[in-house]
Amino acid sequence: MKTEWRPTLAVIGGSGMYQLPGSQLLDQLNVETPFGSPSAAISMVKFNDQLLAFLPRHGPAHRVAPQQINHRANLWALASVGVRAVISSAAVGSLVAGQPRGSFSVISDFFDRTWGRADTFYDGGSAAGVQHLPAADAFCPQLRSLLIDSLRELAEPHQQQAVVAVINGPRFSSPAESAWLTAAGAELISMTQYPEPVLAAELNLGYAALAYITDADTGHDGSEPVSAALVMSRLGEAQPRIQAVLSVLVSKLAASYQPQERVPAAAVAAVLQLPTSAGA
Repeated sequence: MKTEWRPTLAVIGGSGMYQLPGSQLLDQLNVETPFGSPSAAISMVKFNDQLLAFLPRHGPAHRVAPQQINHRANLWALASVGVRAVISSAAVGSLVAGQPRGSFSVISDFFDRTWGRADTFYDGGSAAGVQHLPAADAFCPQLRSLLIDSLRELAEPHQQQAVVAVINGPRFSSPAESAWLTAAGAELISMTQYPEPVLAAELNLGYAALAYITDADTGHDGSEPVSAALVMSRLGEAQPRIQAVLSVLVSKLAASYQPQERVPAAAVAAVLQLPTSAGA
């Protein structure tokens, strides 16, 4: 998409974050993609004296359920306006004692338990062909390091790595499901952290997730089991902390940041040159 705005960094807001706290809105771009419409218009904002793109994952006022998010459209739209780095803000539940409620976690790996989600740009149906993405480092090590440094600088309680299990939603897990995921090695649980990381990597975008732990899922630690109301309440209380972490991160991210090339650049260019639904 041709635009005067060319931000290096985008923030994808999760539940409870439908605009970027502390930012000044400069413009809103309605981007049509080859994969349909994104969750919302892309907001170009000034945040900590830097230009950022912001996109609410669930759309305005949480109108899009987790299993219905058009992740391909969201990531394609961000790449089309020049974004090279994506920070995901996500509410997650804890499955283990080592990931306590009220703390942050910098996700390092995922366990996909979703179904029916379009999770590749390279299905062989276009000139981009079929590509096989290495997923050993789906979360960008450079961006993860910056998030960890930002959390440390603010003395925020955090875990430097975590395996997240991604369920389909919109319902939460049963106790048996939660126990099974824990036994499989998952430490956190989410409904949205797949396929965002792999789709970002398929477009050669750096991606990292700032996860805020709102609950202990089904209450394995004796606490109240998760509910939507509980998640939203605790996220609301945490917004100033999340804003502070993002502010420090923005100050640390160099405009010259270049993500790792995971897919041949020619294949990425072919995807970004596909005709949009508006032009079809």
